[in-house]
Amino acid sequence: MRSGSAVYFGSVTSCTPSPEYSLIGKFDHIMERLAIKESVKDKNVVIKAHLGSNVGFSTVHPFLVGRLVAAVKSGGGRPYIVDIMEQYPDAAKRGYTSEVLGCPILPAAGPVDRYYLETEVDFKGVKTLKMGGNVRDAEVLIDLSHVKGHNSIGYGAAIKNLALGCFTQETRGAMHATMQYDPYWDREKSKDAEMLPKACPFGCIEYKDGNLRVEFNACNQCMRCMATDTDDCLQINRQNFLAFVEINALAARFVLSHFDEGRGFFINVATDITQYCDCWGFTTGQILPDLGLLGSKDIVAIDKATLDLLVDKPLIKENVSQSLEINDDPELHPFARIHGPYKDPYNMIRFAEKYGLGSSSYDLEEILGLGPEPVRTPARYPKSKT
Repeated sequence: MRSGSAVYFGSVTSCTPSPEYSLIGKFDHIMERLAIKESVKDKNVVIKAHLGSNVGFSTVHPFLVGRLVAAVKSGGGRPYIVDIMEQYPDAAKRGYTSEVLGCPILPAAGPVDRYYLETEVDFKGVKTLKMGGNVRDAEVLIDLSHVKGHNSIGYGAAIKNLALGCFTQETRGAMHATMQYDPYWDREKSKDAEMLPKACPFGCIEYKDGNLRVEFNACNQCMRCMATDTDDCLQINRQNFLAFVEINALAARFVLSHFDEGRGFFINVATDITQYCDCWGFTTGQILPDLGLLGSKDIVAIDKATLDLLVDKPLIKENVSQSLEINDDPELHPFARIHGPYKDPYNMIRFAEKYGLGSSSYDLEEILGLGPEPVRTPARYPKSKT
C-alpha cells in the first residue's frame, strides 16, 4: 500500500548485460509505468527540455529526447519541444534538431519573446510572471530535466526546469532580482565599504559610486566579509537567498495550473551531474556519480527523491572548480557543500510543497528494465592473452 507519490527509479547499474536492462530499457519501462502513451492520444504534448548553450554538452542526450518523442507519437500524441530558444540559437550544434528529435522545437514565448500569458504575483519586486504561450497551448506536459548543481538555489531539476525555462527573459531577470529586494547594507553605518570587496575571494561584492552590491548568485556564504565588517553595516541573510527559491515555486505553480490532473509527467536524468546550470554554456567534470533516471507524476516527489538518492553520494572533489570552496560539513547535501548552506537544495522542496505543487512523501520503486525477470549471472571477461 502506497503512502506517498510513486517515483520510479532506474539505476545506471545493470542486473544483466542486455539492452532490455540497460538505462534505455529502464527509460522505456519508466515511460510505461507512467502510462505516457495512454495519456497523449490526440493531444498536443509539450516537452520542456533544456537544450544547453555555447559549448555545453552535458544536457540530456538527444537520443533520449528522441526516444521520448517517439513514444509520444506512438501513443497518438502531437509532441513539440520548448526551451528559451532566444538564448540558444546554436542548439543544432549539440544535436538538437527537429530531424534528429522527431518533432518541432519552439521558443517558449515565441521567436521574439512576446507570446506569453501573464499573471500577477506582486512578490518582492516581481509584479507579474509572463509564461510562454507555446507552453500554454499544450494539453499534456512532459518535464524532461537534467539534474545538476545550481549556483542560485543549490540544484536544478524538474521544478527549476519549469520555473525558469517556461518564462520570458524579462520575467527571468526579475525573478533573479528578488535576491536584491530585502536590504542587506546600511549606508549610514558604513565606514569601511571599500574594504568589503577585498574580503570576498569570489568577487561577489562590488562597491562603486557609493553603492554596495552583493551578487548572491555567486555567494557561498563563507562570511569573510562579515568578519571584515567593523561597522556592522552588512548582513548576509537567508532571506535574500530564499526569495529566489520562493519565486521559483510560484512560477512553477503557474505553469502546472494550466494542465489537468494526470496530464503532467516528470522525468529526471541524473547523469553527468555538473556543478552549474546548463545555461552557463560549458561542461565541467561531473561532481557526483551517475545516478540514473527517475519518473513520476508528482514534481515535488521526483525532485525530493532525486536529492535523497544523492545525499550520501561522495562529492568528486577533484572535479569541483577551483573557483568554488568545498564545505566539509558532512550534514550538508553535496550541492550545498559547494554552493553554501543557505542554498540547501531542500529549500526548493519546502516552498514547492507549501504552494501545493505536490508532496514530498513518496514511494520509490526500482525499475530493472523491460523484459522477463532477469537472471543475475556473474560478469564474464575475456581471458588474458598473457
